Amino acid sequence: MVKKAEIVAEAFNKSAALPYELRLKDFEIAMQDVYDFFFDVNTLFMKKGLPRLDDTLRPAIMSGMISDMLTTSLAKHSRSLVQNGHFNGHPDLVVNSTRITLQRRARKE
Repeated sequence: MVKKAEIVAEAFNKSAALPYELRLKDFEIAMQDVYDFFFDVNTLFMKKGLPRLDDTLRPAIMSGMISDMLTTSLAKHSRSLVQNGHFNGHPDLVVNSTRITLQRRARKE
């Protein structure tokens, strides 16, 4: 039986100063997306008699996959960040220049 991981919202540092209009909720949602993925995949694997995905993958692959999933989810839910479009580009998230341009135009008007 696969147990679904749960977010402990109280564990977040509520006094953290987050940049780029990020909210603690953005991180909570991103974590929940990853938890949901592993729950769904591992439930399917267990029904088929396969080992859990996280027991199958090598640690470096697992780390990269979780990092990519969190990056994608944060970009999806963030107000001002998008994924870096360059292959293997760093940083993983960059400021959405389209949004910044629109904000500047709105200020001028």
